[in-house]
Amino acid sequence: MTELIIQIEDKTILPSLKKVMRSIQGVKSIALKTTTPAISPTAQRLLKDLADYESYKKGWDNESAAPLSPIVIKSFKRLLEKSNEDDLKDWNIFPEKNGTMILENSKRQAQINLAEKEFSYFILADSGLKGEDHIKLSTSRLLKAIKAINHD
Repeated sequence: MTELIIQIEDKTILPSLKKVMRSIQGVKSIALKTTTPAISPTAQRLLKDLADYESYKKGWDNESAAPLSPIVIKSFKRLLEKSNEDDLKDWNIFPEKNGTMILENSKRQAQINLAEKEFSYFILADSGLKGEDHIKLSTSRLLKAIKAINHD
């Protein structure tokens, strides 16, 4: 007997796929197994940091700082799912008083401010400060900015 393993990301196609597989002569059985994708050591480190910051309550700075926005947290977790080890290995995260998050790459002297609907980034280059403000947030745009900063 030979096994065929098919990995899919979109589970909505599962019923159609099962129907097609059952229609093939010689298919004895279909077994489904859900797996969680492995995450990189850097993503694990950043998730641990994020968990610490998620516990911060209003006034965590002994003044009026807001806790991290749940939307920002969700956006950052999506970034971790889509990135690889090289993308984030030189990055650290920190909460901001207004509920946003700073991603910092000290090697590149760069920061990204991640907000609910947008992000901004700045790099201290030899020619001075450069960056972009108020970029509409999407995981792909954020990851593209990170990759560009990493290779600047």
